[in-house]
Amino acid sequence: MQLNVMSQNIETVARQRNVFMVLCALSLASLILVSLKLLSVSERTILVPGLQQEAWTTDQNVSSSYLEENAAMYLPLLLDLDTTSIAWKRDRVLAHVATTDLAGLKLLGEYFANAKEKYEHFALSTHFALKKLETDASALTVRAFGQLVSRFGNRGFESEPAIYQLSFSWVSGRLLLKQFVKLSKEDIENE
Repeated sequence: MQLNVMSQNIETVARQRNVFMVLCALSLASLILVSLKLLSVSERTILVPGLQQEAWTTDQNVSSSYLEENAAMYLPLLLDLDTTSIAWKRDRVLAHVATTDLAGLKLLGEYFANAKEKYEHFALSTHFALKKLETDASALTVRAFGQLVSRFGNRGFESEPAIYQLSFSWVSGRLLLKQFVKLSKEDIENE
């Protein structure tokens, strides 16, 4: 009787072991398949503004609210910088720049190169506190008014009012950044 119970226990344990082995083999096979799939996938980052208001686009134009949302998306990528984030943010922005305007592309590349050098030299980090946006939907431009806060490592900070203008280009149903410039009050008064 005791031998019969022991043999039944051994059979039960053997069945459990076999089920466990099959589950492990299936898990390993699915892991290998998922790994191969991930290795063969190319990553493409698409920047989509988090819409806070109604927006519309047509074949040739966009709404002012859509321009505002895109500007609000690009401003942190362009102005909220520190030494560790410049390269990543540069890559994100330059992937969504209009290539039809080579001068604007060159200026943005120079902007990030100068920023990297300056930020590393002064242990600088900046944050732009947006206060107001003015859009011109016909010209596809947005002016951003706010405070630019600069922190110089442990040596203090500086806060100054700043005005930036972003120009966009509507190409094949995509709103691409064309130009990014800092404006002075004199530039605005002279217009």
